[in-house]
Amino acid sequence: MTQSLDAHPASPGEGIHLPKPSITPLLLGLGIGLLAFGALLYFILDFPWVMPVGIVVIVVGVGGWLVGNIRERVHGSETPAVAAKFAMWCFLGTEVVIFGALIARVVTIWLHDPEAHRILTEPITSLLLVSVNTFLLLVSSLAVVLGLNNIQAGKRGGLLVWLAVTAVLGATFVGIQGYEYSKLVSEGVTFGANQFSSAFYILTGNHGLHVIIGVIWCTVLIVRGLTRGVTTQDSLGVEIFGLYWHFVDVVWILIFTLVYLI
Repeated sequence: MTQSLDAHPASPGEGIHLPKPSITPLLLGLGIGLLAFGALLYFILDFPWVMPVGIVVIVVGVGGWLVGNIRERVHGSETPAVAAKFAMWCFLGTEVVIFGALIARVVTIWLHDPEAHRILTEPITSLLLVSVNTFLLLVSSLAVVLGLNNIQAGKRGGLLVWLAVTAVLGATFVGIQGYEYSKLVSEGVTFGANQFSSAFYILTGNHGLHVIIGVIWCTVLIVRGLTRGVTTQDSLGVEIFGLYWHFVDVVWILIFTLVYLI
């Protein structure tokens, strides 16, 4: 049997493929454990500081897995575009679980105390600020679509313009969110002041972190575009970024609706 295998070696697309050793499963396990342990501390002792650490570790672990998966599949036998999109959808699936849990926590507190979220909407200027931020993210998603359409049509200049618009709008969103935080803190709505404020800062802060990552990613794409690293034939990076950015946009619409409006 061994002689037969030696005489007829498997082709590159056959046999069992063993991935390279990776630390990302350990990071994911550690992050999930910290998140669960932090949830217990939060609910029992009202100590919220472990949960954010768990979320950060999970994001780092998933990000490391995503990068390794894309590299492995691009150099393997699968079509790079299919492999990269599949990896991104898997990553976004894990993000749905995280944001779903955070949003559910805020909604649960609101159901027990319907007046809790009024600290975010009174005075009305606070709601107007968040409404402007929502509009900025919606326009930025449109800008990503227009940028992708431009590069696929061979218009590299149009891609750079629309990506720059996306980065500016994303950075403006983060700036307005920081201003909102400063106003809330000045009014005594600090992290740990009560259950709702803690859940609010964890949820919106996590989303803000994703926006910052998106702005950095968009800036990298702009630099690649300036150095002709993004072409009509190689626009996959822009498309993958678009999936991420649209997800961040959809999550914010949910946050805006469930946390601020209802």
